[in-house]
Amino acid sequence: MPSPRDTRSPIYASRLFSRRPLDVRARLVALHSSGQRIVVHARTCDVSRGGAGLTLTCSLPSGTEVALCLRLPDGSLLCVQAVVIRRHGFRVGVQFVRTTAEQRRMLSELCCA
Repeated sequence: MPSPRDTRSPIYASRLFSRRPLDVRARLVALHSSGQRIVVHARTCDVSRGGAGLTLTCSLPSGTEVALCLRLPDGSLLCVQAVVIRRHGFRVGVQFVRTTAEQRRMLSELCCA
């Protein structure tokens, strides 16, 4: 029997990891097609071991590769490569890519705290 979350949206059923609410500042760095770096400030809405939901100060198209930096509640800095996989206005979902063992450890600790 599906959980209540699974009946609200097919997105919930397709996620590999559960999300944890988290509201911290974030910075995304993307490369524009001209080769220029674009810095976008954001706030997280939630995070999981595989990705995060963010509210951005400007829109980024789906498929944009970014470097995402978060200042975690314990004061540590987490920088991880990610791809914008869905967006709705200034709200985006990113999927983490090419994570290191240390980044995976930090995300596991953050999501299980």
